[in-house]
Formats: sequence, structure tokens, C-alpha cells
Amino acid sequence: MDRQDKKKVVDEYAQIFSEPGVYLLDFMGLNVAEATELRRTLREKNVSMRVVKNTLLKRALQKADISGSEVLNEYLEGPTSVVWSSEDSLAPARLLLSFIKKCNKGAVKAGLVDGIVVNKDEIEAISKLPGKQELYAQVAMILNAPLVKLAQAVNALPLKFVRTVDAVREKSEKEEG
Repeated sequence: MDRQDKKKVVDEYAQIFSEPGVYLLDFMGLNVAEATELRRTLREKNVSMRVVKNTLLKRALQKADISGSEVLNEYLEGPTSVVWSSEDSLAPARLLLSFIKKCNKGAVKAGLVDGIVVNKDEIEAISKLPGKQELYAQVAMILNAPLVKLAQAVNALPLKFVRTVDAVREKSEKEEG
């Protein structure tokens, strides 16, 4: 690979680090069938994966000017693959960890989630969080609950009034009769 090609690759790698969820994967031990299955699973969820050269990735980290990139440099040993998503910062973590658990091969080294460098333990913790859409739904339900209760209370008042009037009518009929 000549110097110009390396510069292009570094620029591509640097662009990857602008995505919300970027993870470094050690794919050691995966056979071709498992790697193909992983790529297919990721592709179905709009998550990308690329095997990278560590030296070029280190240059890309410098170019991207990410705070904490020196921490990520520590994880750039051995075979490394970069997995990222431009849609959901947590989706790659969930997919990778479930695949690693299923195959019992490979390991997530570290990641960059919404601009914050995270280690393996933190990735495991955030992978258990609900997705953005689920969180939006939960917040909407919480915000909607008081309005629903108010509507139920307002709707119950006329019904309660009608029942009270009906009870008074029945009582007066019993007293007359």
C-alpha cells in the first residue's frame, strides 16, 4: 500500500470515529463461518464492521482528535476490527456481546460511545440499557400518566354525579312507595 492509499484509509478510519457508537473487537479465534455470521447479523441491524490495521487506526485516532484517544491506543494490539453504527450507539454493543456469548470466541476491547471512551466492563453495562426508542417510549408514558389520570378523573365526575342523582331518585321512590 503506497503513501497515498494509506492517507485515504486513515481519513476513512478517522471518519468512523465521528459515529456515535464505535467499538474495537478482538476477533481472534473466529473461523470463517462465524465471522460471516457476525457480519450478516451486524448488517441486518445497520451496523458496520471493518478489519483494520492498528498502525493506521492509531493515526486515524490522532487525526480525529478524540479526547481519550491515547486510552484507545492501548487496546490496539493483535487483530482488531472496528464495529460502528451511525444510528444507535448501543446497538453494536448488544449485538457483539450476544454474539461473543453465543460463540464463546472473540472479545470487545473498548469503545467510543457518544464521544466517551469506555472499557469492556462499561460496554457490558451499557449493552443492558434499553435502546433510545424504548427510553423515549418510557419517558412519554411517564409524561402521559398524569394527563391520563386527569382525564379519567374528569370523565368520572359526570358519571359519579349521574349515579348520585339516580341513588337519590331511588331513595325518594322507596320513601314514597
